[in-house]
Amino acid sequence: MNGRHSPAGAPRPKRDAANSTDATDTTDATDRDDARIARLKKLALWIFLALCVVFIAWVAWGFVQFDQDIDNPREGGFSGRRCDAGKDCGS
Repeated sequence: MNGRHSPAGAPRPKRDAANSTDATDTTDATDRDDARIARLKKLALWIFLALCVVFIAWVAWGFVQFDQDIDNPREGGFSGRRCDAGKDCGS
């Protein structure tokens, strides 16, 4: 490897204003499109990160509720699961 590679690919060649009459318009539009794409990618990354945090919090809350239901079977959500067959734990 000679160090010329980048994650975004090969660099774009610079346009010379003398070769094209609308070279600045094209490069400005390209730069705006590149900036827009970069912002969309960053926004997508932050949204994905936020969804991951929400999912982890939801799973943690589920574990806390499950642990509470295991420790207190008569209080609701888990009643009857730890009782012997044919017996009522509620009484």
